[in-house]
Amino acid sequence: MLTKRAFNIARSALRMMSSTSESISMPRVKELRAYIVAENQSGADYHHQGSGHWIVDSDIANPMSIYEKYKKDRTSWGINALGTVVAEVELEDGTKGIGASVGGEPACYIIEKHLSRFVEGEDPRNFELIWDQMFRATLPYGRKGLPIHAISAVDLALWDAVGRVRREPVYAMLG
Repeated sequence: MLTKRAFNIARSALRMMSSTSESISMPRVKELRAYIVAENQSGADYHHQGSGHWIVDSDIANPMSIYEKYKKDRTSWGINALGTVVAEVELEDGTKGIGASVGGEPACYIIEKHLSRFVEGEDPRNFELIWDQMFRATLPYGRKGLPIHAISAVDLALWDAVGRVRREPVYAMLG
């Protein structure tokens, strides 16, 4: 059973939380765009490293390790072939959020031609709804790999945009 003091503290906390979320006007998503990072630039593709970097030249088990031809150099079999995709969400007030993942041009296509319909015009705080719709809509492409990378870039961009509007880092919003 709650004491009167504990009840009042809990009620005050709930009021503060609701007044905080109500006092922040959240613009809707105006546009979702996607870009690729130039080959000579680093990005989300951590495999895109020069010779001598441990992720490229170290003897690390990978899906192609069973083939001697591809065992020594992880980039020899194209692990870095797609490059980075950057998703940019622009809200109606001009606030922009960005998210990056692996996927390059194919992920750009998925983001702009398919996923944008689930994001544009929406309240960017509807993270779960937007993610679920993007995931279910891309099931024909598969449940992992490229579609998930594209969804991740968009999801990160949404969180970034909301954090910028709230002037709060994403890690603080996550708790």
